[in-house]
Formats: sequence, structure tokens, C-alpha cells
Amino acid sequence: MPPLPPVPTALVALGLGLGLPAQAAQAEPWDCRFTVECLVAEGCAAGEFGAQVIAVDHAGELVLSTVTGDSPVDRLTPEGALPATYAGAGRDGIAELLTIETDRTAILTLHIFDGQAAAITYLGTCEGMT
Repeated sequence: MPPLPPVPTALVALGLGLGLPAQAAQAEPWDCRFTVECLVAEGCAAGEFGAQVIAVDHAGELVLSTVTGDSPVDRLTPEGALPATYAGAGRDGIAELLTIETDRTAILTLHIFDGQAAAITYLGTCEGMT
């Protein structure tokens, strides 16, 4: 597989919303909007993708919810602190990894393994839901 080309600086700035002030840490739920999409074979371009990290019950089970459905995820970092990282695997041959930084910038990578391996990375921001 060829290496991923560098992400153009203008797209990174657009996608990450640089300059946002840092806010207090919080836990789920998160509403994420991604404005840059990077494909291994094609590079990066403006895009539009949304995801939410929500608790499905009082026991703390989390899901990553997108237009393609809900996928169970585990929080890999301490609860209530940023950065926050979530990971899940198995739904329809897709593994997900989402990291939300202290300034609310976010990166979501989907690894597709139900045929020819592929990866899509999204850059954007996440905000706490009330």
C-alpha cells in the first residue's frame, strides 16, 4: 500500500478548528463533526461526517453512533478526563478509533477489514452534549 500523502495545512486548520479555547474536561456524551476525510489511496479532502459517543444504559456501556449504525466502544483513557480515546471492533468488518483532545479537536479512524483492507481517517471537532 502506498504511504499516505501529507495533509495540506489549510485542510488541517479547517478540519481541526485551530484556535478554539481549551475547555474543562468532561465525559460522554459527545457530538462530533468531521470536515476532512483522508483515504489511504486518495489523500485528504473536505468532507462531512458525524458521530456521537453515547451511553446506552446506566451501567456505562458506550456506543459510537453514526449514519451506518451503532457500534459498542470502550473508553481507553480515564473517565472524565481529556484527551479521551475510544475503540471498538467487529460491526460489519469495521474497527474504530476516536481520540478527542483537550481543545476538542478530534480524529476518527475507521479500519475496514471485511475484504480488501482499507482505512479512512476523519479530522474535526467534538462538543459535549447536554
